[in-house]
Amino acid sequence: MEKYRLAERKSVISSSGGTTTSGSDDSITAPNELRITQQGKPRNYISYAMNLLTSSNGEDDSSTRTGESVNASSGNVAAPRTVVLKAMGRAVNKAVTIAEILKRKAPLHQITSLSSCELVDIYEPLEEGLDQVQTKRYVSCMVITLSTGPLDQNNIGYQPPLSPEMMQPGDTRSDAMTV
Repeated sequence: MEKYRLAERKSVISSSGGTTTSGSDDSITAPNELRITQQGKPRNYISYAMNLLTSSNGEDDSSTRTGESVNASSGNVAAPRTVVLKAMGRAVNKAVTIAEILKRKAPLHQITSLSSCELVDIYEPLEEGLDQVQTKRYVSCMVITLSTGPLDQNNIGYQPPLSPEMMQPGDTRSDAMTV
C-alpha cells in the first residue's frame, strides 16, 4: 500500500434498517454530544459531561460559541439535560465505563443502542497505471443517551437511575478531579 494514498473515508451506519452516509470532514456534532475515542482521557470526558449535566441554566459554553439558541421557555423549571456518548470499535468499552461513572455521580436515566458501521476507505494510486483501491470493514458502534429526566421506558436499551445507596456523588467540579 506504499504506492497509494488515502483519498476519502466514508462511514455507513446501519441501525435497524436506516442507513446514513457521512464523510470524515463534514461531521457536525451537537453541543451535548461526546464522541469517545480510544486516545481520549476518561477524566476529560467525565468532567465535560458533568459540566453539561450540572449547568445551572441548561446552556453550555459550546452552544453559545456555535451560535445555536437554547429554548428556555419553561421559566424556573429546569428542562432535563441530556448527554449523548458515541463510540466506535475499540472505544466502545471506554464509553461504557464513562457512562457507569457518570451514573454513579448523578441519578441519570440511560438508553443504550448498538449498531454496526461500515467504514469505506478509498485509496488513490501515486503511480500511473494502478487502479483505485476501495476497502470495507465493519465495526461496532454504540450510542449511550444519559438524561436527568425520564426517557422512554419502553425502549429495549432503557436503564433506570441507580438507587441512592449505589451512588457516590463526590466532587463534581472539573478543577477538583485528579486521577
